[in-house]
Amino acid sequence: MRVLILLTMVLSYHSASAEVFKCIGKDGKTVYQAKSCQTSDKTVQLDIQANEAQEAAAKAKLEALQNEQEAAKAAKLEAERRDAMLKNQTESTNALKQSAIAQQQQVEAEQRQAAALERQTQQNSNRVLIVAPPTALPGMPAPVTTEILR
Repeated sequence: MRVLILLTMVLSYHSASAEVFKCIGKDGKTVYQAKSCQTSDKTVQLDIQANEAQEAAAKAKLEALQNEQEAAKAAKLEAERRDAMLKNQTESTNALKQSAIAQQQQVEAEQRQAAALERQTQQNSNRVLIVAPPTALPGMPAPVTTEILR
């Protein structure tokens, strides 16, 4: 990113030429500036000319970097889209699995309930109640009910 900013700044100055002065102060520090140095400093004027070939190469490099960055951005967006789609499919698949498991459990519970009802019906059909006619005479006990299993 910094390279792109730097190249953009460099390319924004088409065929730039300017006066640059190299000044060496009394303390020995070198300073580059657009104005002439103070009289007490040592002054060297630099002649800087724009190089058309370098400028064209820099423009081409900048364009290539921008295209590469756009391609990388597009690839990243496509990868994010595919990841989101895969996540959605995974969630849908998991929801369908959970639904199928719940339905299977419900079917099994209904089968167990039906089997229990069938056993109960079978047990009830095997029982025969014999009731003695109510012939209770004075001093005799009450009629007896007897259950016989087949």
